[in-house]
Amino acid sequence: MTDNIRRVLYLSHAPQSVYDMWRARMPEGSELMTLSSNDDAERLEKLPLADVVIVAPAVLRPEWVAHATRLKLVQHQGVGWEGETPIAEMRARGIRLAINPSGTADVVSEHALALMFATLRQIPRVDAAMRNGNWMGTSLRTETRNLRGRTVGIVGMGRIGSAVAALLQPFKVRGLYVDPYQKLPEGLELALNFRRVELPELLREAEVITLHLPATPQTHHLFGAEAFRQMRRDAVLVNCARGAVVDEAALAEALRGGLIRAAAVDVFEPEPPRPDNPLLGLPNVVLTPHVAAGTLDAMQAKVAGATANIGRFLRDEALLDEIDLTALA
Repeated sequence: MTDNIRRVLYLSHAPQSVYDMWRARMPEGSELMTLSSNDDAERLEKLPLADVVIVAPAVLRPEWVAHATRLKLVQHQGVGWEGETPIAEMRARGIRLAINPSGTADVVSEHALALMFATLRQIPRVDAAMRNGNWMGTSLRTETRNLRGRTVGIVGMGRIGSAVAALLQPFKVRGLYVDPYQKLPEGLELALNFRRVELPELLREAEVITLHLPATPQTHHLFGAEAFRQMRRDAVLVNCARGAVVDEAALAEALRGGLIRAAAVDVFEPEPPRPDNPLLGLPNVVLTPHVAAGTLDAMQAKVAGATANIGRFLRDEALLDEIDLTALA
């Protein structure tokens, strides 16, 4: 490596095929640094060499910023930076943050619908039964439900929540949404058949609730014991947002006690979940390992978007989707 080369550290440990995708798109004048293991010691060894760090799923911890003496830009692979960014430490050093919406809304919204179908139709259960020689051809007809015609509540109507609402249109759902910051234009609400309500109404009415909100101090464990007591007993909860917005112990208790019918969870607190996580042993939960945004198509879009932004940074051009850390508390 020469002195005029900008070093870009990919902070997550990943397969070589992922590294190859990033390396092929790195802008001129940059060099990608990768990890040989998921060892924090290797991260700390390489952070002092990095001008740029690519985060997600691995996060830049507050105590690591002091080691990153050359760091000028943190480029997020996706959009979920809230609750995962050492704002004060980066701001004190003048380190910039940019996110990357490329591909995220499309792929996460698809996964949310896939989880709705998986829970409403109990697909994992019948798949496992069939592999064990149990033909359940008629036994579930009184236990499974259509998505069509259900009342669906979306908590968080940003890019991803709006994409979920659009994908639901062929299913003629009755839509409710909660978002303290985002109100859809009236014409779009009418077109999508989604109405903005307060959270208690959504909890009472929705048969499917899908979460698409950031992890912040205000949303931490927003869905806990009190929320589950207000939900319908036939309700399904889908979480493709962040693990911290749901109290997992309270969710497990609600599922065991029949307060809600089922859940589908793609994100956990922490990740990966500990072996004693109570959700792992429940039959009425569908679990996926934070893969909602993890398709080849989405990865290609993310790599293209993030490396293009890194190129802008290297050329001293305006960044796209930069988060103004100076404006944050």
